[in-house]
Amino acid sequence: MPDDKGNLYLFEAIELRNEYDRNIKLLKKLTQGDQDRGDRFFNNREEEEREPAQDFDQKKQEDRLKKLKIKRVKLNQAIQEANFKYQIDQDGEEISIAEALEIRKNLLTDIEIISQRVIDSAYKRIIHKEERDIVHKPKHSFKQVYDDYQENIRKIRTIITQIHIANLRNKVNFKEE
Repeated sequence: MPDDKGNLYLFEAIELRNEYDRNIKLLKKLTQGDQDRGDRFFNNREEEEREPAQDFDQKKQEDRLKKLKIKRVKLNQAIQEANFKYQIDQDGEEISIAEALEIRKNLLTDIEIISQRVIDSAYKRIIHKEERDIVHKPKHSFKQVYDDYQENIRKIRTIITQIHIANLRNKVNFKEE
């Protein structure tokens, strides 16, 4: 719900941007007409033709698409400004939401890498040869790698919570028309 000045909260602005994206996608498909029909491959009837329905005005929809794209750009700019303007607490340090989003992205990447390391460190490999067995011990200590994994999971949960709280508390300088 917009504030008394009509500005949206950050989480509302993000949802509105998603709504704009969905509408833009639909309007693009509507205004392309027969140019990009996905079922053309399976539709071999050359005598079939498509005409706009009586209440469909392609020019009006093209204008709506153009306006919606402009509104989306303006909204996205306002969201970006808010992401740089507002601060959250990350382990005792004040960082912008934009920085927090980048940290979140990096943590998610790190978690994928560390999770594979956890799996690799859980087992030693034994290669059976004719006369003897060759044992390859893990490069990393399972306990240490698993503790690192748990620490990254905690960090990602904390930063995502802080981002969500900021999205609920802070406003974007954008009024929905």
